[in-house]
Amino acid sequence: MMKRIAVTLKPYHREPFAYQKLKICRNCRHFTVLGEQNCMSCGKTGALQNVEKKAAGIVRSDQWLTGLIWLLLILVGLIFSSSALQTVLLIAAAAAAAALLWTLQKRFTPALRRIQLQKMFQQYGYELASGLAIDHQAAIRVFQEGDKPRTYEMLREIGSLVHNDQLKLEQIMLLQTFQLRKDMDLMIEPLLMDSFNPDLVSYIGEIAKIRRDLIKKNTFRYVLQHEMHILNMPSGEAILASVAGAAVRKSRYMTMYPYLLIRYARLLPKDRFLRLYKFAKSVRSGPLYDEVMRLYEEKYKWDPEFQNI
Repeated sequence: MMKRIAVTLKPYHREPFAYQKLKICRNCRHFTVLGEQNCMSCGKTGALQNVEKKAAGIVRSDQWLTGLIWLLLILVGLIFSSSALQTVLLIAAAAAAAALLWTLQKRFTPALRRIQLQKMFQQYGYELASGLAIDHQAAIRVFQEGDKPRTYEMLREIGSLVHNDQLKLEQIMLLQTFQLRKDMDLMIEPLLMDSFNPDLVSYIGEIAKIRRDLIKKNTFRYVLQHEMHILNMPSGEAILASVAGAAVRKSRYMTMYPYLLIRYARLLPKDRFLRLYKFAKSVRSGPLYDEVMRLYEEKYKWDPEFQNI
């Protein structure tokens, strides 16, 4: 077994939308998600700009252009006005129209920015894909230099936008070389795959021990879907027991996955079984209740911690 290394990982900064991490090069229009200062495609220094700021700048320029065209039309009208009354009416109408234009621009600016973002992604689709591929190549170079923690951090950023099993597996394989700790900013659901993967399952088993809070609905679904394959792994039953122990964390999960608990309740540590026992006592019926009571009678009937519950 490979010796694991102690590492410190930077906290993962989450955005409401993954695209908010993207930057675009003002020079070559290639994208990056790595937060670098210099463009890795053309090498231009200080040329990277956040895509939202880029879209906002384009919208702002369009709004200024609209305002200038409107001002030009007003000036033309003033030049050709034939009387003082026409001039006054034109100025009044222009002021009202300008106020309306300003109000409409202010109201619709967020929507216009989103539309502009969509146009950018469509217009520069090749540059977006190429930029993310360059990011991945940069991560590989960092790995070859021996900096595994930095490589993982780079792949984690790329993975926020690129969702394929190869990239997920690369992250998992790196994580499997680290000494994982409870205080690390870890994740699991973004790494779930469609197919069975023993490395992913081993990682799930570790997370179920040190960060039960990360085991959620999609992870339970993955484990149940591939349960038979997991049982064929050398430590498969222990992994399934750890996942069952994570389900005991919430009453909702114990209600949703009773048969997972029925199958592996016998392998739960005492503290996990005690929590399950309290839940079963509150339900007082059903197959899960029957199995928990059977195990209680078999293993914990005379245990002081189980008395008066």
